[in-house]
Amino acid sequence: MFTGLVREVGEAVSLVRGRSGSRLTVRCPKTAPALSHGDSVAVNGACLTCEEVTQDGFTASILQATLDATNLGGLAKSDRVNLEPALKAGDEIGGHFLQGHVDCAVAVTANGAAGSGDWMLTCELPEELAAMVFPGASVGLNGVSLTVRSAEAGMLAVNLIPATLEDTNLGTLKPSDRVNLEVDLIVKSVYYALAHLGEGRELTLEDLARFGYGTR
Repeated sequence: MFTGLVREVGEAVSLVRGRSGSRLTVRCPKTAPALSHGDSVAVNGACLTCEEVTQDGFTASILQATLDATNLGGLAKSDRVNLEPALKAGDEIGGHFLQGHVDCAVAVTANGAAGSGDWMLTCELPEELAAMVFPGASVGLNGVSLTVRSAEAGMLAVNLIPATLEDTNLGTLKPSDRVNLEVDLIVKSVYYALAHLGEGRELTLEDLARFGYGTR
């Protein structure tokens, strides 16, 4: 489990593809000293297992399914990646629960100061996830815990505060770049539970509002 609070922005050293799978090596001198073989680390929000750990980085295998569902397959040497070690019992939960199970990678449509002066990141929102993403809900974008400001017409928008711009890679995203999206675990669980109650209908925003999610 993770909380969406990035601990370090690391650097992709290499992504090697082979018949037996792909291996990603990341340089992260702040995070690496506390890692051991077998530890979980969220890389741009995707949970990976450390197989080799050095003084200043780690290497992890990546399944093809993960490459297909995330933006990790597009990493090039020196690309910046958000990193968060797995949550330990007793750690402060400053964001929201993330599993590191990215739902999909979506295209950025805009990223910069909005008319209000606040920084806004806007990206695509697939139709199959639209019912689980609404104003006030939490999402993970590249492993960063964020609050949804608007979600409509196939688009999702969040505001980025200065600390997020400084401490993560979100501020460097450009239109058409792909960002990893993970919807809120609790909302997802409620959605699928209700969808399989045999009522024969889709979960609506009104249903979620009755559970205390979102705004009325």
